[in-house]
Amino acid sequence: MKKETYILFTAGRGPVECGLAVQGIQNRFKKYLAAEKVSFEIVSQKKGELNNTLETIVFKVFTTKKAILDPWLGTIQWICKSPIRKFSKRKNWFIKCEEISVPKKIEMNMKDVVVQTYRASGPGGQHRNKVETAIRIIHNGTGVIVTASDGKSQAQNKKKALQKMEDKLKSLNADYLQNHNLEQWTSQIQIERGNPVKTFSGLKFI
Repeated sequence: MKKETYILFTAGRGPVECGLAVQGIQNRFKKYLAAEKVSFEIVSQKKGELNNTLETIVFKVFTTKKAILDPWLGTIQWICKSPIRKFSKRKNWFIKCEEISVPKKIEMNMKDVVVQTYRASGPGGQHRNKVETAIRIIHNGTGVIVTASDGKSQAQNKKKALQKMEDKLKSLNADYLQNHNLEQWTSQIQIERGNPVKTFSGLKFI
């Protein structure tokens, strides 16, 4: 089974040129994963001050061979005269690539939910109100509540309600990653200027 590994590229507190480096290097990382036939998703990113710059980007990589990510972990150097500041003499820019941990996903587990039955209201006459066919499910960990009452039987409504709950939890997980404060991941990262694990040159990041 493929495991999820979260990989962060960040310019840290570097100048805008480091944002260009993140943008270019993450594109090279995508090509590397494609060549290795490794699937991935981008779960979060923070744009830089200028167009085509990124302060931070987080990949979710699916692989059983974590070793293929090792060559990227550490300080990465970009050698290029600044395309932004014409008179700057500096041509060495550094960013950081690091594996990060994210909070555990909220899983759909029956031991974490409360299933309640109740009498459905609305159209249907007296028979509908006499039988408790409607289902309410409460997720203890998050407080999320879903209901289903339009099915003809309690079993149908329970199935629908469980699917609704699963969808809600998936949405919560996705929202958390997308809206996560990237500062929590980057605040402790120190970018070392030197001893790069990889070096790229020029605007084509060769």
